[in-house]
Amino acid sequence: MKHLFTEFTGVTSAQWKEQIIKDLKGVNFEQLVWKTHNGFNVNPFYTSEDLDQKHEPLFTTCDWDICEQIMVSDEKEANQRALKALEGGASGLSFFINKRINTSVLIKDISLEHIYSQFVITNDALHVLEDLKAHYGKVNEHDGKIKCFVNIDPLHLFAFYGEWHDDEIKDLSVLKKLKHIPVNIGLYEDAGASTVNELAIGLAHANEYFNYLSEQNSLKDKTLHFSFSVAPDFFTEIAKFRAFRKLIALLQEQYKTNFPIHIHAQTTMADKSCMDIYNNMLRTTTEAMSAVIGGTNSLSVLPYNEGFDKSSDFSSRIAINQQHILKDEAYLNKVADISAGSYYIESVTESIAEKAWEQFKVIESKGGFIACMKNNFIQDLVEQGAASLKQEVKEGKLVLIGVNKFENKNEKINYYGGKESSSVTKDIRPIKPVRIASEIEKERSVTKVN
Repeated sequence: MKHLFTEFTGVTSAQWKEQIIKDLKGVNFEQLVWKTHNGFNVNPFYTSEDLDQKHEPLFTTCDWDICEQIMVSDEKEANQRALKALEGGASGLSFFINKRINTSVLIKDISLEHIYSQFVITNDALHVLEDLKAHYGKVNEHDGKIKCFVNIDPLHLFAFYGEWHDDEIKDLSVLKKLKHIPVNIGLYEDAGASTVNELAIGLAHANEYFNYLSEQNSLKDKTLHFSFSVAPDFFTEIAKFRAFRKLIALLQEQYKTNFPIHIHAQTTMADKSCMDIYNNMLRTTTEAMSAVIGGTNSLSVLPYNEGFDKSSDFSSRIAINQQHILKDEAYLNKVADISAGSYYIESVTESIAEKAWEQFKVIESKGGFIACMKNNFIQDLVEQGAASLKQEVKEGKLVLIGVNKFENKNEKINYYGGKESSSVTKDIRPIKPVRIASEIEKERSVTKVN
């Protein structure tokens, strides 16, 4: 048995290519090469010849926290939803707070010391930092990790709202109050950026904080918390998460730091649609798989009707159960870095990391994240990506089942176009999330809902 493999002759990459051309009756091999939006090509097959070195697993933790995402408008209602989610098997909570609230009511009967939690706040909810001082940043005695994060990301708020809350100096000063560094990279994916540009912008975003804290002599004993959105391109998204681990390690090397990293992911709204709405469950399932295989530490799967209707008990329960299936039936939490060693994914991981680092250096050469937001360089990158995606959906090159392929012609839908953009002058052009199906929905809609 031990000599079994010696009985077979190895096949080279050239031989594979020759056989493919023969089987496809002389087709030009270049026709099979996928030319991506990310500036590199993907071949139809990969072999060990495509890897220039042995690749080790990039992470050793294989489990993740199943999270419920909750927008807090009413503290009691949010608390009840959180408790119901925990009873239904969630092991984490992700609260979004943009106003003054009664924090004690929000967390009533919730054992924050035993679960992962993040409180994503704006400047109008800074009191949450003080309210949660008994929990925030404390190391869990069982696994030695920080479980509770209060995430206020001034650069994300600047990019999203198009202006500082007070001013640049005062807004950034909040970082000195934090025990970790929060970076929300998901906005760039949600707004349509290509994978390479998403990571490059996210890296510049993080580097701006590293620079600031280094100048303030506060770059020490930190945990890094990164938030991502997960796009529908299954294999590319797996490679994206893996590539980012390589990139952030390279950035830390420049600052001589080795901070622990927590990656939180949520399924994107960019590819979701109110047309044939149950297809959204299929989209979030593959997106969740990408995040998990890519090595996320916590994950929020958005309900299939998120953004189109008020989430019901059913849609919220389904969203949690999707992750239970990935754990308890697919056993994706049993093996760390499942894709390590895959010729294809390892090659794409390297390509994304190399291209993103090159783009990151371009951003830095132009003055860094804030400077490139002020001169619209970053906005242009993101908007070009969004325009390309929308055009591909319109032309049918990018398929959305139920939207531009196999659509239900008899379905009556409402157009969820969102609120009109404010005419108020901003400091910069804001970066806003997009939905690539919106134009088709608008053409097919019977009514408009803001």
